[in-house]
Amino acid sequence: MMSLMRRATPNYDGVRVLWDNRNVRTERVSFGQVRYQPGGYCGPRIQRDYELVVIHSGECRVRVDSARMNLRIGFAYLFCPGHREHFQFSQTTETHHSWCSITPKFFSAALRRELETAPATGVACSETFQRILSAAFLSRPSSTRVIEALGMALFAEFLDTARQTHGLERNDECVQRALRVMEDHFGEEDCLAVARGAAGCSVNTLIYKFRKQTGLSPARYLWKLRVEKGMAMLAETGLTVAEIAYRCGFKNPFHFSRLVRQHHGCSPRELRRRAWA
Repeated sequence: MMSLMRRATPNYDGVRVLWDNRNVRTERVSFGQVRYQPGGYCGPRIQRDYELVVIHSGECRVRVDSARMNLRIGFAYLFCPGHREHFQFSQTTETHHSWCSITPKFFSAALRRELETAPATGVACSETFQRILSAAFLSRPSSTRVIEALGMALFAEFLDTARQTHGLERNDECVQRALRVMEDHFGEEDCLAVARGAAGCSVNTLIYKFRKQTGLSPARYLWKLRVEKGMAMLAETGLTVAEIAYRCGFKNPFHFSRLVRQHHGCSPRELRRRAWA
């Protein structure tokens, strides 16, 4: 049985759809392609998975939290769980796009950290990426192992291409050590201090390298991580907002609620209502 987080929510899969193919899927990996009529849209929704989106023709503008961007044809864009998304497609022409989504628990903690630091500006689809995507739609619906292997291969190719084109520093051990501590101890009061100590470099060096790799300082990244962990708990557990806030390292539920509203435009209770709808 699917978890509460994966139950259908209004507009999650789009409106004004001409045709779609969502049959290539397992419980953990889903490949799909869809063609929208002019004026079609998807969302607003809270992303549940890690999802790669590719526009083949038409136009797409998307808002993620407070950021807006236009998706370029032939580029792959990564969308991460816990963020509020609203896709708006061309008002004058049909828009065709494909995607691959994978549940967060299918990735290792190390891969999740790498995905969270991938560029938001999109990555040009390599020939290998396109071949993997095409192969997925030729798979038999019952081929669970094949579909899941292709999904992981698609994400691996995306990350490899991103590293080559954006100069991501995957092997910077200072940053990786700090990220591991944050992932494992995000709810603890001294998490940031422990992460700085584990990094094995000066505070200024860590801040510089952290910003270069993630776009955020270590402190801001930790608060972002705590918000995302809290949002996952809202969707997946019956804990109260206060209990979630304390478990995620907030001193009080008001701070947690303020950051959730700041990043996603609504209260924690509203996010839970949408996830459980």
